[in-house]
Amino acid sequence: MTILVTGSTGKTGHCIVDLLRDCSVITVSRQPGYSVYFDWEDPATYILPFEAARDTVMSVQLIIPTHIPTQNVHEFIDLAVSKGVKRFVLMSGSLDIPEDPIQGPIRAHLRNTGLPFCVLRPSRFFENFSEMPESIRDHDKIVSATGTASIGFVSCEDIARVAVDCLLTEAPHCAEHIIVGPELLSFDRVAECFSDVLRRSITHESISVAAQKDSWFGLPDDFIKLMGFVEEMTAAGGEEAVYATETKIIGKKTLTDFVQENVDLWTSPHVDL
Repeated sequence: MTILVTGSTGKTGHCIVDLLRDCSVITVSRQPGYSVYFDWEDPATYILPFEAARDTVMSVQLIIPTHIPTQNVHEFIDLAVSKGVKRFVLMSGSLDIPEDPIQGPIRAHLRNTGLPFCVLRPSRFFENFSEMPESIRDHDKIVSATGTASIGFVSCEDIARVAVDCLLTEAPHCAEHIIVGPELLSFDRVAECFSDVLRRSITHESISVAAQKDSWFGLPDDFIKLMGFVEEMTAAGGEEAVYATETKIIGKKTLTDFVQENVDLWTSPHVDL
């Protein structure tokens, strides 16, 4: 069975591909070094992974950039179905956003295919702290617009384990899987964790949602609107409600584990820990 992983270059996509190293996998990207060239903004490339596969692609992991028009995603899903795909695993977010303009239409289209699909709903990634390390490394601070609310931060490795199970299990999952880390943490507590591991004071700077939106200037308007809503829901306790779900899947890696493994990212070269 061949598995197609879109978003292969991303945080979770990379982990999923690594766990599937003993399987037949098609990885796609606009960057070199992957199985097939693929561009969500160019529908002419959608056929390429299926042409490259040695046998039928049976499962597809959908990791979709937020700026991609839903019509493009629908076109890819329809092509995948026509090429024999039998199940989809869709990466989403932990919060159930009413009338989500991005994920809502995609889920509806997947339902219309009549094929099994499941939705991964992870909380915020530990790895987000490593994408822009300058704030912690150079300014000793973490900035958020969620106030004192807590979040079930989770490792991409733990998310990937759930994804791989959904892609490979003999009986396809038809469910939404909420995935969280082992701790419910506010950003104040996150700053304390970084302080403990880095052995210097890291503070949490709480800003307004409006200020956070300003920092996203230049990104698509729909994305800014959606992410602003996510920040507001989180500040109001939305992630805490998600964490209270009895059927959630709890990852193994803690934030302390993650910071210790990647300590060099937030340490100036002259600092000796």
